[in-house]
Amino acid sequence: MSWRANVLLAASLGAVSALFGGGIAMVGYWLVLPFAGLEFLVVMFCLKQAYRKMGYTEVISVQESVLLVEAGYNKPDSAVELPRHWTKVEFDDPSSSFEMGTLKLRASGQSLELGRLLNKVEKRELYNQLQQCLGLKETKLRLIS
Repeated sequence: MSWRANVLLAASLGAVSALFGGGIAMVGYWLVLPFAGLEFLVVMFCLKQAYRKMGYTEVISVQESVLLVEAGYNKPDSAVELPRHWTKVEFDDPSSSFEMGTLKLRASGQSLELGRLLNKVEKRELYNQLQQCLGLKETKLRLIS
């Protein structure tokens, strides 16, 4: 959902809560009303945190001599360069459908986990694409996960 849709959802929940809270306050239980407002603030806080988490992006650039992995929320917070010809891709594909497995890049004693937010099918597809890209001589492919 977009941020605007999240705000509309929270506002509609807040309006329903205020309506019921106002009705109960008119009966004489006025201490319920502040908790209705607090409920709205908690929902807004949780939606903001979830929306921020969903903005995490990893960009994988396969160049002639290096493999560049940039990750961050609004801009690249971290960037890791690995030598392309020495980089190996590993995918631990568990047999259980409840486990997602781990996708890693290994080179020169470094290990970097990719696609923590991807499901098993998406990780397998990214693994196959990376295997194909690292086997080619020249490519200018940019993978985004």
